[in-house]
Amino acid sequence: MEAHTGASLHNHTKSICFSLKTARGVSFPKPGKGFNGIDGNTEEGPVKRILIVMAGVAAAISCMSGLVFTVRRAAAQTETGAICVATFADMNGNGQRDEGETSLDGVNVNLSTGGVIIGTHITAEGEDQYCFEHLLRGIYTITFTPSPTYRITTANEGTFALDAGQRLTIDRFGAFPVGMEGLRAEVAAQVAAARGSDKPLETSTRLLLSTVGSMLVMLFMVGVGAVILGLISSGRRPGKSRQQKTVRLPAEIKPPSP
Repeated sequence: MEAHTGASLHNHTKSICFSLKTARGVSFPKPGKGFNGIDGNTEEGPVKRILIVMAGVAAAISCMSGLVFTVRRAAAQTETGAICVATFADMNGNGQRDEGETSLDGVNVNLSTGGVIIGTHITAEGEDQYCFEHLLRGIYTITFTPSPTYRITTANEGTFALDAGQRLTIDRFGAFPVGMEGLRAEVAAQVAAARGSDKPLETSTRLLLSTVGSMLVMLFMVGVGAVILGLISSGRRPGKSRQQKTVRLPAEIKPPSP
């Protein structure tokens, strides 16, 4: 979006005045120089002075017109607008607001532009309308977010083009209110349906599974007992006898006879 500052506004107006002055072929003479460009005569007369004044007045009017137009354009571009939203409790779920259907509270609504949320609001009890104020000219998206406390019956999202200074009111958002009691009932029904979908096993199947499980346990216990028995038996085996060496003592040495 375009915005004019004081400097750009001055330059724009100056360029308009210069272009109008050039288009008319008017040059403003200095005192005593005469008016050049009318009929080639350098002498100054009453008629030429009148033409000079008229040309100056015309140029001034043109410049002022351009200035007013530029100011109005800049003000229009910075003028803000608003987008207003509203809700209703669609008690019969037909997607239309019927007589007696009041506003719906607790609805979260988001305002976004360019994929970025710039505003959010939760409708209050008894609130007939809410407006997002101070919006510049542009493209905006309104989104009513889903909730377990109501069932949406109308469109919940829309994109709108907002002009400068425009106040836009979009169609009401409708939903069927569930409430806490209704929500508990729905949750209970879903749990019951989930339990009912689990079919119990037949008696023959359960008996077969228990028999197979028992046999596996017995085989495991037999294997453990065999291992323990083997360890006990190996501990009772006699060890190898050690070889005994007989050491003969040398004969008694007798002293020599005399």
